[in-house]
Amino acid sequence: MQRHLRKFCEAKQQNMDIFEKINAGRLNDFMKESMENLSAKVFRTYNASHTLQVELNKGKIDCDKDSVD
Repeated sequence: MQRHLRKFCEAKQQNMDIFEKINAGRLNDFMKESMENLSAKVFRTYNASHTLQVELNKGKIDCDKDSVD
């Protein structure tokens, strides 16, 4: 997959968007076709919360000793 992304980016200048035809509005419209009220923001928040919970469940964090910093 990384190889394909690199090849796709070869024709792009550094200041160009990789996926110039995709924007937040189009992405949100697409997501709402799958689920009412689903947006990129909601998806990112869910994904971050899920990832955090998975990491917490691994038990490597001691809430009494470890800090957010």
